[in-house]
Amino acid sequence: MSFVLSGQGEKTSPALQMARKYSAYLSYPLAVAGIVWLLLLPCSDLFWRPAYFSENAMLPGQVEPKFGSESHLAAMDRLDAALSASLHEGGVGKQRATAVAEVFSEFGLDAEVQMIVYDEVPGVGQHQGTNVHGILRAPRSDSVEALVIAAAWTTADNQTNINAVRLMAALAKYASEQVYWAKDIIFVVTDSGELGMEQWLRAYHGHQTQSPLYVRSGIIQAALSLELPPAKTYQSMGLYVEGKAGQLPNLDMVNMVQRVSRIEHLPAIFHGMVDDTRRTSVWKKYLRSAQLLLRQVRSQAFGSFVGVHAPFLRYRIDALTLSGIAKDNDPVARMAQQQRELFWAEPVMAPMLTPGTVYSVGRSCERALRSLNNLLEHFHQSFFFYILPANRNYISIGDYIPAAGLMVGSLLLQAMHLWWMQGPSELRSGDPRTRIERINKYYLLLRRTIPNNMGIILRVHLLGLVLMTLPIIVPHAVLTNTTSTAYLFTVALASISMVLHIADTYWAETARPMVEWRQLKALVELYVAVTIACLSVMNFSLAVALFAVAGLPLVLTRACETSSRMQKAAGILLLLLASPVCTMTLGRNVALGLHPLDFTSSPFRMFLADFHHFSSLVYPLVCMIYWPVNLLCMIIVLMP
Repeated sequence: MSFVLSGQGEKTSPALQMARKYSAYLSYPLAVAGIVWLLLLPCSDLFWRPAYFSENAMLPGQVEPKFGSESHLAAMDRLDAALSASLHEGGVGKQRATAVAEVFSEFGLDAEVQMIVYDEVPGVGQHQGTNVHGILRAPRSDSVEALVIAAAWTTADNQTNINAVRLMAALAKYASEQVYWAKDIIFVVTDSGELGMEQWLRAYHGHQTQSPLYVRSGIIQAALSLELPPAKTYQSMGLYVEGKAGQLPNLDMVNMVQRVSRIEHLPAIFHGMVDDTRRTSVWKKYLRSAQLLLRQVRSQAFGSFVGVHAPFLRYRIDALTLSGIAKDNDPVARMAQQQRELFWAEPVMAPMLTPGTVYSVGRSCERALRSLNNLLEHFHQSFFFYILPANRNYISIGDYIPAAGLMVGSLLLQAMHLWWMQGPSELRSGDPRTRIERINKYYLLLRRTIPNNMGIILRVHLLGLVLMTLPIIVPHAVLTNTTSTAYLFTVALASISMVLHIADTYWAETARPMVEWRQLKALVELYVAVTIACLSVMNFSLAVALFAVAGLPLVLTRACETSSRMQKAAGILLLLLASPVCTMTLGRNVALGLHPLDFTSSPFRMFLADFHHFSSLVYPLVCMIYWPVNLLCMIIVLMP
């Protein structure tokens, strides 16, 4: 009550008095300070910390590798022969999986083929796929814990991943010859990418009854995904750690994989970006770090450019993806790149890797498995919330979360100031003897304006709820990119029509006292600030993206009584450019990584699929926060 009446002369605490005095001057500086804080994160002298191990039980790099014998290379030839025989039978689905299962069984693994059926988006067609896995039982335990080596038949950028499946067969042969395993090792191959791995995990944990698994092991402690695109040799390995909903593996696992990869002279680098040398200028080093951070924000916020490891993170299983990076002059990689640029289908088989490359990649995976085999308990000592500005450095949550706090503070301070400044000026100051009369008038104003403003907010969010649920109820609306774009523009036109209808209804000259734009904006800023504050702890990148597209335009939006129709039209045009339709259209290729010639995909469909399968927050945030806030900003601009 003291906060509500503080604008009408009621006695308040010193903190509220100071906030009322300076809130009008601190809102914009706090927003600028939050943005500047983000821009300072790539500076190596401020927030960077060197990577270190908290879990000493892993003992990374302190084993003698044994992978690389002739029998291991022969296992790859055996898999090629089995796959060639399955191709002659006229199929690449179940026959291919059965061939892999037979090879796993020859090496002493318990193998099983899983037939899966799933919807890419709710109710839009049924896709069939095949998973195959083999379990190597640990001779020194009773199958209580397990490790996973996973691979898909195609990489994230739609290239053949047959080299990873070949290497997996060699690793299975190597692992079956050893007796020091304390955890079971599960080798999984899927032909449906992330969706196929999600179906396998649901069946493994007993959450799916349509295609259950009968060959299982214990609790999965960690998972390693492999992507080896067509090439003869690799110069390094790309390291991808982000999940579909912003989850991250424990930092100890990331550091361990980097350590063992450097030992084999095949460094694992974040998102395939090599660190600059010591002689590089400070400015170039800053730009390279900023580029790496932007890639992480894109992957963590929107779930793009992630690998098969992403579904594991939903089950609190630490996982990451290693992707081979070919040399610049590799002829096989160059031919595959040309085919991918032309959007051609990749061949089923690819040339064999050189023995030296198989030796390096295989021993890196062996060292990682040996280190994970030494774990006495689940990863818990190191960080789960971090960002990676370089390959051997990290930024902890205590160093980057203040940026989100400054952004939230900007919204809260402006909301407080607008709340105190609402209503006619004669209600905020006057003779102390008329304080009771002014308070009564202020209560009358609140009783008249709050229901109307809350009604506007509820109507706009009801439209957002329709936007979120309609594609689920009528799923064919998002079947193709063309229909989903038409659907979005139809909803956009309906939204603008509703905005104009509200303007005609509430802001006629006779009804002007029924609404108060300061109150409306304050209420909107309050729940946007709470949303960003809660989201910053779970997914910092998505919180920053939400502030950029919804919070910042809201801070800058205001109604001006002296503005002309041209100024209001310009404001509406700027808000249309910041609307979800425009941002998803403009950021389709840059932010989300969709292929420019892939006309069957759209950002809206991708967000809907991630929400359906992985419980991603992007789709409900776009429908229930981003779009309604954009419409409410238009309403505020149109206010007299």
